[in-house]
Amino acid sequence: MYYRGMSKLKLIQYIVLVLFCAFFVYNAISYSFTQDDAFISYRYVNNFLNGDGLTFNPGDSVEGYTSLFFILLLSLLGRFGIDIIIASKIIGVASGVAIIFLSFFWSRKLPGFEDEPALPLAVPFLLITNGAFAYWTISGMETLLFAALVLFGVYLASNKNFLFIPVFAIATLTRPEAGLIFLIILIYMIYAKIFRIKDALKYFALFAIFIIPQFVFRLIYYHDILPNPFYAKTGSSVEYLISGFEYVWLFLSYYGLYGGLLLIPLYAAKYFSRPLQLILAVTFIYTLYVLLIGGDVLHCFRFFIPVITLFYILFVCSLIYLAKNSEMFKNKKYDSAIIAIILVFGLFSYFAPIEHINGFLVAERGLVNKMTHLAFILDPHAKAHNKIACSTVGAFGYYSDAKVIDMLGLTDRNIAKNPQTFDNVRSTWKERNYNIPYIMESNPDFIIFSTGLKPSAPAEKALFLSSKFRQGYYPIFGVGAEMKVIYKRRPDFDGEDVYFDDPYFIDLFAEAINRKSRNEYDEAFAMALESIVKGPPDFYLPLSMLGEIQFEFGEPADGVTFLKEALRRSNGYATISADILARYYEAVGDSTAAAEINLNQLKINRLD
Repeated sequence: MYYRGMSKLKLIQYIVLVLFCAFFVYNAISYSFTQDDAFISYRYVNNFLNGDGLTFNPGDSVEGYTSLFFILLLSLLGRFGIDIIIASKIIGVASGVAIIFLSFFWSRKLPGFEDEPALPLAVPFLLITNGAFAYWTISGMETLLFAALVLFGVYLASNKNFLFIPVFAIATLTRPEAGLIFLIILIYMIYAKIFRIKDALKYFALFAIFIIPQFVFRLIYYHDILPNPFYAKTGSSVEYLISGFEYVWLFLSYYGLYGGLLLIPLYAAKYFSRPLQLILAVTFIYTLYVLLIGGDVLHCFRFFIPVITLFYILFVCSLIYLAKNSEMFKNKKYDSAIIAIILVFGLFSYFAPIEHINGFLVAERGLVNKMTHLAFILDPHAKAHNKIACSTVGAFGYYSDAKVIDMLGLTDRNIAKNPQTFDNVRSTWKERNYNIPYIMESNPDFIIFSTGLKPSAPAEKALFLSSKFRQGYYPIFGVGAEMKVIYKRRPDFDGEDVYFDDPYFIDLFAEAINRKSRNEYDEAFAMALESIVKGPPDFYLPLSMLGEIQFEFGEPADGVTFLKEALRRSNGYATISADILARYYEAVGDSTAAAEINLNQLKINRLD
């Protein structure tokens, strides 16, 4: 009867686990988006399948990805005719389900979980209520595959199963951070006297045998020792440390009980077995690593997904062991109290970050849609011999045949290894490396900002310090079915490139655009006016805004004055001013003036 009763309990556990997985899959699919960075991998896969090698721009060998294994896996599936975008999402969902199942089976083996049938389901429950976990599952990136490999590797290592070595080798080929976790494990095993130093060196040598071929390939094919994004993203300034603290704290605010996810296991560590102490070492050192590198350039806590399951295992174990050794629960059942805490924690983790995640979800969908649309607009006019510079190269690069210059350097060796940044360029973007002289010397045919007319990335803002950009490029707007802005190179410009010292004027201009979009016209007017005063004499874009705002204020005469001044400073290339003036002249019955402006704009407001 006891055996039959246990079988029923196990059956109930499995039914609940399957329901958890069903909810997780539904939740992940409901996000229905693809991260822009995923398209970078897709472009590498397409070029590889088309015979152009593992390149972003054919003929230019740069390792602009960090997941060789994921790209090769997608390439294999693509070779069999499977859509690589769909395949990437299936891999993510399958990896997420594998993590949920492994967390359940691992929990059942841990001391203390056997006392209550619901406890082994605690970690799976916390996983399915974690919105970031579902978000990155469907993103099209390698995040969940990497997380599954890390979890499986730590599980094997904690059980002294030496298959953890090849598993971590594959994980390192998926993302290089796995190499750090592998070293943490070896060091802990030596410290805990589980491995002798001699044996640990053998295991490291075996690990290296799996990894060395990638280094050899990288040296021969890319002539480099590290992936290009490492050089583009990393830094050692105070800004990186501040960003790292903000990133970790935001994660702890939404998913870490404001630090409780770290502090509670630390307090309960004296009760931990060796496997749990190993997990503790991995999670804490990895968190420190995330802090030191400045967090992630992408939102929604991607860097914590590989260790989130480990955090949850530590947290649940800590609650059990602290309850077992507490006077409050002496000779009493503590299961209900723990289950209640888990339920509250899970529900908080599900509902509290919803607005945060949905905000970035909407923004990412909008970005990908916009960049895809721009690629389709430009592609008939921008083939492989043309050059287009932009700060978000994923979706645009995947859908375009043009040579794409990555202004942030992820896929461009020159920018990544030789950044030339300017002081006091303020931005919320974490990607701070760029090289404006190099971009200007490359003479891109078009330059695209992630936010249209407004510069937001540091590289976009720094462009306005260049006189060649201010005078040699002008915005084409209103192309396609929706309002889009593309900066086009003037064919007749051949001036010297001189750099303005103080970037404050461009911060003012960007903020003026923000204020105008919120209909805060007084503030927008003041900031646009100040940006003209603080900026170089050839900076005409704020004049267009001043003219437009004057029309909103019912002062058309002043508006016309500002718009004409913008046209004068730009030698007729102030397309926004010209459009507003032409519409104004048509409205007041001056068809001759309107026709003259429109004729000139037809010549310059073209993509070819």
